[in-house]
Amino acid sequence: IVPVSNYTEIASMNQTLVVPNLQIRSIVFLNCGAQIDIQDFVTLREDLVVMVIDSHRPFNLYNVFWHEQVQCLDDGDVEKNMVELSQAFKDIEFGDSSSDEDADDSDASADELSGSDDEDGAGIGRKRGSSEMLGDLARPDQHQQRRRRKRKTDMDPETFLREQQRKAERRELRAEHQRMIQAYYAQGSYHGQSCAISALMLAEQLGHPPSLDTVWWAIVGATSQHMLQHIDADGYSNVVRRMRDLVRRVCPAGATTGTRVDSGGVMSRTNNAADSALGSSTLAASSSQALLDSQLGLPGQSDELPIRENVDPFNPYLEMVPEEEDEGFLRARAGVSNNGEAGLLTSSKNVEQTVAISESAELKFMLLRHWSLSNAMRFSPYVATCLATWSSKGRARLDLLVAKLGLSQAEARAPYLHLDPELKKQLYRKMREIGSDYNMSDSLYSGFVRDFGWRKSQVSASDMVLAVLALLQKDVWANELNMAHIKTSGFFAAYDALSQFSVLRMGIQGAQHLQQLVVGQGISMLERQAVKTLRVFRLAILGDLESTSSHIFGSPFALRQLALFLMQTLRERSKSAHARLPFIIAGPINNTESQDVDKLLVLGITPLDYPLIQPHINAPFNHSTYAGKSRNHFGLVFEQVAGEVGAEARQGFFDSSAMEIRRSD
Repeated sequence: IVPVSNYTEIASMNQTLVVPNLQIRSIVFLNCGAQIDIQDFVTLREDLVVMVIDSHRPFNLYNVFWHEQVQCLDDGDVEKNMVELSQAFKDIEFGDSSSDEDADDSDASADELSGSDDEDGAGIGRKRGSSEMLGDLARPDQHQQRRRRKRKTDMDPETFLREQQRKAERRELRAEHQRMIQAYYAQGSYHGQSCAISALMLAEQLGHPPSLDTVWWAIVGATSQHMLQHIDADGYSNVVRRMRDLVRRVCPAGATTGTRVDSGGVMSRTNNAADSALGSSTLAASSSQALLDSQLGLPGQSDELPIRENVDPFNPYLEMVPEEEDEGFLRARAGVSNNGEAGLLTSSKNVEQTVAISESAELKFMLLRHWSLSNAMRFSPYVATCLATWSSKGRARLDLLVAKLGLSQAEARAPYLHLDPELKKQLYRKMREIGSDYNMSDSLYSGFVRDFGWRKSQVSASDMVLAVLALLQKDVWANELNMAHIKTSGFFAAYDALSQFSVLRMGIQGAQHLQQLVVGQGISMLERQAVKTLRVFRLAILGDLESTSSHIFGSPFALRQLALFLMQTLRERSKSAHARLPFIIAGPINNTESQDVDKLLVLGITPLDYPLIQPHINAPFNHSTYAGKSRNHFGLVFEQVAGEVGAEARQGFFDSSAMEIRRSD
């Protein structure tokens, strides 16, 4: 596994790992590589195969329709929406043999066949299949050319006119195909199916049925797209429906994971859910609204919902163990340190615990299960946006909302897990009832949670997304939380969090810290009116490390979270004419490859409902399964403007809407 963050690192990986190692037969790109021509960055030997599993769009068409050694996994849009585009690409790159002979008679020059169309953009007409790869087959000899000229002089006038008309039609069709390909690349960037779901589907096709872990990772990957606004509401609803069916396969009703403890103290784990996954039938999908109603106790709740008995009143997610079965309690009472001294567990014994995934009604409060309700609401961008908590009036409305939810200030400040279970049920139900009074009618959404077993709190998919994103940025906040002694890099810490709960808990602490910084920085900028509203976009520039925490926003993830908070907040508080304006934010970079502190990281964000304005607006490829018609044009705009003004800019990130630029430019 080689973590990379930009295309420069991919090229470096090719030189240091792929080129000198002839034993490498396959390379898998995860969440990168779809937008570039792989051959430009990886040396494709005859025995090397490259698999690209990436959600970034649009595809580089050479990866999809040209290279046999490059395989791109997609979400079905290629076959459904890109049929005409495929034909246009093949016509430009390969053409028809008879048409190519006609083109030799026309005014088309050899430059056009070998790639002069590149000037029109998007790599159109590169013609790798002509003289570059087909050799003499693509270069007719002089005798053939003389024969064509002779046939041309022997034509009668009517035949000559028909030939000229056919050539004109052919040139027009070719020009139309070029415009279509240009429009495809010019539509802007967007996101397709999460690469986690694509990897899960690939594994199943290769004979590996979904397991509890793989389904959970797919859910987390898709949830990250929803939280970072890479996919729209319809795309997320599609994900929820698909994941619901998978969850029912791997977690049938009542499924638990038993932990067997033998007399020697050796523990082995058996997963009843996974064992019965293949034999369980897929249940009919229920609507998200019915799920929310059932969990909130509203009319229409199913009587078949399981009732959890014998729960810990301080943590309803942990089932209590009777004293006579609690080994630790019996040892402590007996004053002994092992099972033999206590005379316990002379034979093997099963202790059942819940380790499963379930669908859940989720509140848009950050890290609620691991924080207090007060902090989860105060540091939630959603709550801050709806209530304008940067003002005294907004903070008063927040206190009033807590009171109407039936909680005292002391209860709101207490850890959420210690709240009375009835108060928790009341919280969800009352938010549904009174949310519209506080501009929070959409405060509930369908999500997923996972139980990790004894003495471990439930973790929602959104919690895990925030924890993993925080771990990816661990190097910039570890010192502030006294975690500098943990030497694991950010990528591998995030990787470990997928399977190690202790690392995940550390990520949750980091996520809490980052949420405080994002909301605090955002409120500070709103109070200072640091966001400028221009004619076609909004602009915010962070100061020169003006605070001790602003260095964190040199990371694209944290900068995007801040930009989303500011964009959504200003949208709720702006006039309708400015409500859907795109947003550009820039923050200082602490450590670049050149150690130049005079560089800014610039990020452009487009609202999901920003109107699509481009040629071929009715083309099938302008609509995707997960992002709809939402597109981000900032990558194209940044490149064009930087070229016009001669700015020193670097656009090598996997997100094309991010770039590094000198402050002076």
